[in-house]
Amino acid sequence: MHLLIKNCILNGQMRDILIKDGLISKIDKSINTNTENILDAKGNYIIPSLKNGHTHAAMSPLRGFGDDMKLQPWLEEKIWPAESKITSTDVYWGTRFAALEMIKSGTTFCNDMYFHFPAAQKAFIDAGIKSAAGPALFDFFDTGKVEEMKKNCLNEIENTQISGTNSLILAAHSIYTLSFESLKWIAELAGTKNIPVHIHLSETELEVKECIARYGVRPAMLLEQTGLLETEIVTAHSVWMDDNELDLLARYNVTVTYNPSSNMKLAVGKVFPYREIKERNIKILLGTDSCASNNNLDMFEEMKFASLLQKHQNNNPELLTAMEIFDIAAGSEASVFPQISSQIKVGAYADCLLLNKENLDLIPSNNLVSNIVYSANGNCVDTVICRGKLLMENRVVKDEEEILNQIRSISKRVTM
Repeated sequence: MHLLIKNCILNGQMRDILIKDGLISKIDKSINTNTENILDAKGNYIIPSLKNGHTHAAMSPLRGFGDDMKLQPWLEEKIWPAESKITSTDVYWGTRFAALEMIKSGTTFCNDMYFHFPAAQKAFIDAGIKSAAGPALFDFFDTGKVEEMKKNCLNEIENTQISGTNSLILAAHSIYTLSFESLKWIAELAGTKNIPVHIHLSETELEVKECIARYGVRPAMLLEQTGLLETEIVTAHSVWMDDNELDLLARYNVTVTYNPSSNMKLAVGKVFPYREIKERNIKILLGTDSCASNNNLDMFEEMKFASLLQKHQNNNPELLTAMEIFDIAAGSEASVFPQISSQIKVGAYADCLLLNKENLDLIPSNNLVSNIVYSANGNCVDTVICRGKLLMENRVVKDEEEILNQIRSISKRVTM
């Protein structure tokens, strides 16, 4: 499949871009080809699409449900009871709705964690966006649930069709929902099958205190003891970390995700240690977390919060510049997920956005990246392309009305 994008502004210059079989084939001032698929960008800006490093997509029906609560009561009194009503069909439509929101705000990849994984993966495939997702793993320290968890995990792995677009991970929820023995088993499985691991880590002070009380070590040290740090692992949140733990993450080449909106909204009590992490060259992804804890999946908004929070916390306006956070949000440090590209260049995956140059948030055009990070939101996105396929054009996405009707019905039922 070929697609020719005419008249787009790339890095300040008017360019044509030819896409062949999902890859950028040619970039030039003017390209003529006999392809029937020609998209006139009308002078709009073209940028790499955004990549969501940590979310729970199917929680989208829970947006606005249980707000302004502390984390543990929020989980125990609101989220977990509502989730007990969620079916695999609900997960499919919840994920389709999240994918719709991500597409409309310029995101073409997410690293997801939720149960009923096969339904979620089908939703991502049907929506046309890239994903990393897999079996949700937790045993709540119940020995009777361990074998069931293992059986279900292995069954889902065996029956999952892996592609270059939608890859498999092991979604190990956390050290406070998985026993030591299960964490070790996940590490061994990840190593044997060569599957990355995605886990919440050091999100709250309570998590750290309980880990020390139970195991005598802090969370990152526990992951080392279980062998999980030896896997290709992505740790979500990672805010309650001391220097020794950060040194461990650097030593094992761990990738961490920064989730500023969720962390601030749930008042986790610490700020992501960006300066200390960058000093150690630890790779970073930016993530929204779920619609239940954010409450949207707009990565433009997340970039702004991410940058401003670091400047404020460190009393340094030069920290985490617009270009730095934009590169992170585009996936420049996402080597754990080879199916994505963070640049518009020949040979790269054609994952890109057209931004409406007439959008008020992008005017005046003194500095496009600055406008993207500090001024704009997802509504400035006009067109979305993922692996060369048009997912949105002129802000129109296929099947949008059906998805909205489904999500309204599901939300009403599960939040009653």
